[in-house]
Amino acid sequence: KLKVISSSQHPTETQHLVAEAVGLPFHQVVCEVKRMGGAFGGKESQAAPFSAMAALAAHKLKKPARIILSKDDDMKVTGKRHPFKNFYEVGFDNEGRILSLKVNLYAVGGAYTDLSPSILDRAMFHTDGAYFLENALIEAWVCKTNSHSNTAFRGFGGPQGTLTIESIIEEMALYLKKDASEIRVLNCYGKSDRNVTPYGQVVENNLLPELFANLLKSSDYLSRRKEIDQFNQVTKGQVRGLAITACKFGISFTARFLNQGNAMVNIHRDGTVQVSTGATEMGQGVNVKIQQVVAQAFGLRMDQVEVMTTSTEKNANTSPTAASSGSDINCSAALLACEKIIFRLKQVAKFYFSGMILKTIEEFEIDPHFKEGSEPIVFRNNEAKFKDQSISWFDLIQKAYLNRVSISDYAHFKTTGLAFDRATAHGKAFKYFTAGTAVSEVLLDTYTGETKILRCDLLMDLGRPMHYGIDMGQVTGGFIQGVGWLTTEKLYYNDKGSLISHSPTTYKIPNIQDMPREFKVDLLENDLNTGNVHKSKAVGEPPLLLGASVFLAIKNALSYRTKNKNVELSAPATPEVILMELNRS
Repeated sequence: KLKVISSSQHPTETQHLVAEAVGLPFHQVVCEVKRMGGAFGGKESQAAPFSAMAALAAHKLKKPARIILSKDDDMKVTGKRHPFKNFYEVGFDNEGRILSLKVNLYAVGGAYTDLSPSILDRAMFHTDGAYFLENALIEAWVCKTNSHSNTAFRGFGGPQGTLTIESIIEEMALYLKKDASEIRVLNCYGKSDRNVTPYGQVVENNLLPELFANLLKSSDYLSRRKEIDQFNQVTKGQVRGLAITACKFGISFTARFLNQGNAMVNIHRDGTVQVSTGATEMGQGVNVKIQQVVAQAFGLRMDQVEVMTTSTEKNANTSPTAASSGSDINCSAALLACEKIIFRLKQVAKFYFSGMILKTIEEFEIDPHFKEGSEPIVFRNNEAKFKDQSISWFDLIQKAYLNRVSISDYAHFKTTGLAFDRATAHGKAFKYFTAGTAVSEVLLDTYTGETKILRCDLLMDLGRPMHYGIDMGQVTGGFIQGVGWLTTEKLYYNDKGSLISHSPTTYKIPNIQDMPREFKVDLLENDLNTGNVHKSKAVGEPPLLLGASVFLAIKNALSYRTKNKNVELSAPATPEVILMELNRS
């Protein structure tokens, strides 16, 4: 038997691959995942091989074994976000309305398949971005190369697809001599018409028109555009740019069978609660959200609920904590388990409120057809209340236990309503969409190519946020990570395919100097997303896509120096890349 402690987003996959590597059946391997220090998709599949290496040594030697990669080795051998090279043909009218679009996507997969096909799927699903495409042909290929296999990274192909359509619109605006914001608003998905994706899914509860209108107003976009026009006409050595972009990110795994999870909730005799799910905590706050959902269900304080270490012996056959769905799936499973317990506790409470005394000689029996009636029993502030009567949570748990009423339960959750047919590439691929808009302004130094981000305004629809602080952290962090991807994080390889930018000295992530001088983030109020737990929307990946606004603001700034000629700007737009484009103008 083996116990594996791994830094993995997918304990079940790690369990299974370790078992296969050492020749054991699955039930003789347990994978446990404690809190990770970050993951962002890179630990969905990449953690399993190193777990298998350690497990093989432990199994053969009958001794504990451990493997830890240095940061340099980690960066050299593990996967990165897939580089894409995309080609397009677009047809549009004089107003800027897109009439037809053909896109070919080419992704660098590396030496092994890894998750490349699924990432390619999501890139294709997100090539429409926030915009209605009446006629579209989207094709994609994965290219095998002599480098490490590329893998999941926050956004999972969505950023590469969305950046394509946003770049197309920017180039259309230059051709038509219009502001790109006009083109975006014109082509934005509608509410009652022009609201069907190229793969046939209706964009329901669509707030993209409001997101555009509200942000254009709150960011003072039009007056700033005039100010930038004047600045760029008279200023030497510097040039400013401005762009607004949007995201519409589909929430669900594109592989339908992964949209499931389970939870186990145990109430102890002192009234405290333990909850176990398949979710893995990597700093994104999923454990806090699960803790909050369970506490609210029982009317308890959050410190009365403990989220347990993730382990395959408690929660088997779970999906990875990925695709922005970790909170959706696992909070929903935990809530279902709570509701099964509450169903029994309400009957105990109602029996108590009726004046009956629960005695061991006349044992209380659960009625599987129990209905509360018009006045429900409410669990709040460590009490169960019915009309003007109440019983403390502690006393209720004692009465349930003494009468052999179960105060533990397990629940399985699956995301409903998914109906995508891969054979016809048509159907409902996602449960819902998380949308947002961003306006970014940059200042370029034309002598050095240095970029300063002057201001960023973000507005997102996260439904009714489960935890405002966590969600705001995800929005700001995801956005800056997207900015890093598109402006500073350049990978360099030698002629043998080996990564040579594998340390903080050669690979530049954003630091404090790369932050916007003004950073304004707001959430649009929306109670319409009734299909998800507590009317919330997923937040993990969508804000990263809004980093495109900084990239396209750079492209916009360069267009002032090229006299409105299109700039074929490659990402990331490092100072070197910007300087080369300036020298061409």
